[in-house]
Amino acid sequence: MGFVNDTLSKIDGIEWYYIVGIIIFVGLFIGMVIHTYTIPKKDLIKFKSSIFEQEEVGKQ
Repeated sequence: MGFVNDTLSKIDGIEWYYIVGIIIFVGLFIGMVIHTYTIPKKDLIKFKSSIFEQEEVGKQ
């Protein structure tokens, strides 16, 4: 990793890529958490019950 550190340390402003990457990751994570907690309960019940339903795929 010495080569990578030496190469990246010579680039001016490279730390902004790390900051932007962290901001994008945290933003997406928070968005997914909010989306998960705001799913209506009736949809969750439908998803839960669909796991146990068995459909025969390919039979006509």
